[in-house]
Amino acid sequence: MIQQMLDELIGRPSGPEEREDAASRVIETCGYAAAAATLLPLPGSEIVAVMPIHVGMVVGLSQLYGIDMSRETAGELVVRIGATVGASLVTSRAATTFAKIILPGVGGLLGAPIIFATTLAIGAVARTWMAREGEMSSQEMKAVYKQAVKDAKNRFDPSKMRSKDMKDMAQKATDEANTPPAPQEDAEEIDITDRLRKLKSLYEDGLIDKDEYDETRRRLLTKL
Repeated sequence: MIQQMLDELIGRPSGPEEREDAASRVIETCGYAAAAATLLPLPGSEIVAVMPIHVGMVVGLSQLYGIDMSRETAGELVVRIGATVGASLVTSRAATTFAKIILPGVGGLLGAPIIFATTLAIGAVARTWMAREGEMSSQEMKAVYKQAVKDAKNRFDPSKMRSKDMKDMAQKATDEANTPPAPQEDAEEIDITDRLRKLKSLYEDGLIDKDEYDETRRRLLTKL
């Protein structure tokens, strides 16, 4: 669902300039959609919704830059970026969720600029990584991320995240993450087992917190 919305946004760029404009639109749209997830009343909604949005953003960028990238591969790149730039991604989402619990109706608004900035920063790093065909050092990733976060904080417009399109996109991302999968073949069970191992490794390495680990593990187990 998210990917379909992004595909319509991308369109068919006819040259480098149009491609860069489309890439900027994709990143900004995903930034506001991720921010809109903080407005959903359920605590933790932004944790559930943000990954499908980030993955969709990276897949959309890969289409623009002519890179064959599946959603799984895009997810791995998002995790790699998060691991490289530090724990701020996990911390910001956890802080937003906590704020929504203790300040219902206000907490999401406090966390929205952070979610927006981190989403734009991930998009900026992914975009640069693709433009350089994967030739990007960890230090370069950190530098691009840091600058993008700084720039994004000055660009955030709360009215845009409140638009119907952004709220719909955030809700679709949440629904997508929570929708039980259709029955699959035995091969799918093997893939899920492998994903559970990777998830445990991410948790043990401190790249995701316990709540994220438990929630993702629960969703994966429903597929078995």
